[in-house]
Amino acid sequence: MSDIRKRVGKNGTTYQVRYADRASKTGYAYKTFDTARAARAFREDAAARAQASSASASSMSVEQAVKEWLDICEKEGLNGRDPVTAYTLENYEYRASFIKGYAWTKELRELTAPDIAEFRSWLLRSDMSRDLAGKVLSSFQSMMKEMTVRGRIPINCAAGISVRSDSRYDEPVTIPTKSEIKALLKAADDLSNAKNQTVAKPWQRYRPMLYLAVDSGMRPQEYLAVARSSLGENGIKVERAIEGDGSRISVTKTPTGRRFIDLTDTTINMVRHYAENIAVLPPTEN
Repeated sequence: MSDIRKRVGKNGTTYQVRYADRASKTGYAYKTFDTARAARAFREDAAARAQASSASASSMSVEQAVKEWLDICEKEGLNGRDPVTAYTLENYEYRASFIKGYAWTKELRELTAPDIAEFRSWLLRSDMSRDLAGKVLSSFQSMMKEMTVRGRIPINCAAGISVRSDSRYDEPVTIPTKSEIKALLKAADDLSNAKNQTVAKPWQRYRPMLYLAVDSGMRPQEYLAVARSSLGENGIKVERAIEGDGSRISVTKTPTGRRFIDLTDTTINMVRHYAENIAVLPPTEN
């Protein structure tokens, strides 16, 4: 709400407009004009802008916001990052189907924290797993954050509302000891050199992968997608990875995933021997 105040001072009569301003500590800002006509024009223009802005923001539904968020993920990327891969987008669309499937009774701008808590309850009481419920809510959080940054809503009322991933039933991860890893590699050596060729042939493929995993620390989706051309004199270049559904080879998940890893002579010679003598390569592989 705004009003006009007439001021009389040494320099004559002026007209001060007081109008709402969220950036101000008091919630109001002031602008002075020489004539009442100019002050009224400013007040009417400010009111029209505020009304148009409010109408535009309040008219966006949750479904429309989700659609815009998915479009941003695919074509721009969130928060300055690269656009998501086709596999990630497919996952986001799957999670979005649950968000759009909920019976939202309010427009996006009208949502409050209790509304988001009710949505979380609906997710947790449905047939989906707790892990999936957490991922759906995480995507909803991402959407709300993006809509806030782009000015679709004034505040993110979903902030702080999540599904905790930790559980009393979680078992701690047990990392193999050095002696256990040595025993694993020795078993791979023995099996790949077994007299029984039915046993030896598959282990001649598994053995280089085990050595490469142990020596490099690469993820399975990375060492399974290594190209022959990535093998160097002293190590290996990580440039690509298998996407989560296993259907295609793509780039690494992040740019920092592209790296060079030094390998021991034993591992690099074993992997090269496999690539040149055992692996079946398509005609286009280099």
